[in-house]
Amino acid sequence: MDKVDKFLLLPSSEITPRTFGEHPDLRTKQKAIRRHMRRHGEIKTAEKAVEAIGGRETSVMEFADSRHPEVFIIPRDEHIFVIDDFGDPIGFQQWMFPFSSTDFYVDLDGEGLFHTLTSYEAFWRLSGISQLGYLVPPRPEEWEKDYTIIYLTHQFPHSRGLHSLLVAILMEVILARNDFPQKARIDKVLTAGCHDIAIPAGGDSVKRVDPKELDEEKNFAWSIRHYGLTKKWSEQFGFNLSFAQKMVKNQGLFGRLLDVIDKICYTALDCYHVGRQRPGKIRDFCLTHPLVMDAWQDIKFTADQTEFAFIDAERLFRFLLLRAYEFQELLYNPYSRALDCLLKNLVKPLYEQKIITKKQLLTHDDDWLKMALDHYYPGVLEHFIEPENLSCKKFETAQEQTAFSVEAGNKLSHTEHIGGFSTGLDLLVFDQGRVISLKEVVSQDKKEQLEEISRSTKGYYVYYYI
Repeated sequence: MDKVDKFLLLPSSEITPRTFGEHPDLRTKQKAIRRHMRRHGEIKTAEKAVEAIGGRETSVMEFADSRHPEVFIIPRDEHIFVIDDFGDPIGFQQWMFPFSSTDFYVDLDGEGLFHTLTSYEAFWRLSGISQLGYLVPPRPEEWEKDYTIIYLTHQFPHSRGLHSLLVAILMEVILARNDFPQKARIDKVLTAGCHDIAIPAGGDSVKRVDPKELDEEKNFAWSIRHYGLTKKWSEQFGFNLSFAQKMVKNQGLFGRLLDVIDKICYTALDCYHVGRQRPGKIRDFCLTHPLVMDAWQDIKFTADQTEFAFIDAERLFRFLLLRAYEFQELLYNPYSRALDCLLKNLVKPLYEQKIITKKQLLTHDDDWLKMALDHYYPGVLEHFIEPENLSCKKFETAQEQTAFSVEAGNKLSHTEHIGGFSTGLDLLVFDQGRVISLKEVVSQDKKEQLEEISRSTKGYYVYYYI
C-alpha cells in the first residue's frame, strides 16, 4: 500500500461530523419533521418531499427587524428554506456564521448602505485575497510520520471580502441593538466593511516583505483616497476619514469595538474551516461548545453609550479559549506556517528592485500576484505545496536561533520570532452593575490557561530543508 492509499484510509474518528458548525438543535428538528411527515403520509407529493429535504418555505420578510432594516437575522435552528420577494432562494446572499444561533442576509443588489459598500472596486478586490494565504491545516501528532501530504493552494476558501462583510454586518446589528440611530451608525459600518481595504495582494505573507510600509492600517487613508471614496462618502453619508483612520487603528470606543468584532469574525470562519479538515483542539472544542460564537450577542453598551462590555463572562472566556487554540494550532503553528513565507521570499527581491511596487500590491489581488510571479519565476510557484519538505526548530533566545541558522548552512529556509498573542483578558464585562476586565472575574486557573497557551507560541524559530 503506498502513502497516498494509506492517507485516504483515515479512522472514522478523524472524519468531521456532517453537523460541524451547525446549530445543535437543527438536526433534531429535521429528523422530527421528516418522521412526522412520513407517519402522517404527508411526504407522498413532490412538493412535500422538497419541503422535507429543504425545509419549510419561508419569506425572508419574516425575519425583518426595524432596528436594522438592511440586515435580516436568520435562525440556524429552524429547518426552513428562505426565499426573497420574488420567490427565489436567498442562499447565495445568506452568510453562515458558524457556531452561533444566527445567519445573516443582506440584499446587496438593493438600494442601501451595504449595496454602496460592496459596489466599489476597492471591496471587490478583497474577495480575491485569501484570508489565510498559504497557511495549511495542522498535522495531528497522532498521524503516522510516513504520511506524505500535498496541498493545493489555497487550502482555505474564505476571503478577506467575506470576512469584511461579516464585520460590517455585526457592526450594524450590535450598534442598532444598542439604540444607536441609523445616521450615527453609517460611518462605523462603512469603516468596519473596509477596514482591510489596504491589505496587500498575498495578504499577511506579503506584508512581511515590508511590515511598516505594507501595513493595512497605515495605508487605510491612502486606499480610501485612491478609490475616490473620501468625497463620495463624505457628501453622501457625512463620512469622516480622520475618524475612520483612528477607528481602523483600534483607537477610541468604536475602534475597540471594531477590534473585538474583527476577532470574532475571523475566529468563527477560520475555526470552521480548520475543524472541517483536521481533528484537534479546535474541532473538539467546537463540537463541545457548538454555540461558542454567540458571544457576539453579549456585547452591550452602558446607558450613556460611552462604554461597552460583555454580559456573559463565561461565554467570553470560551470564545477567547477557542481563539487561543486557533493561534496555537494554526496561526502560530510552525507546520501550518512553514510555507507562509514562500510568497515573501519571492516578492521581496522584486519589491526591493521596484519591479513590483507598493501601489500594485495595494490595488491588485492574489490572482494578479500569482501571474506576476509566474512571469518572473517561471515554474517556481507550484499549484501544490509540501510542508514536509521543511522542518522547524524552536529556540528560547535569538542567539540560539542565530547559531543554529549558521549550522544549517545552505539548508536554511528562513527564521522568525513569534512574541505570542493577546489573550483578551483585558476585555470588559458587566459584573453586578460594574464594568471590569475579564481577568478580574474569571478564576486563576482560566487566566493561567490562556496565558500558558500564549506562552507556548513564543519563541525564535528556524525553518530548514530536510
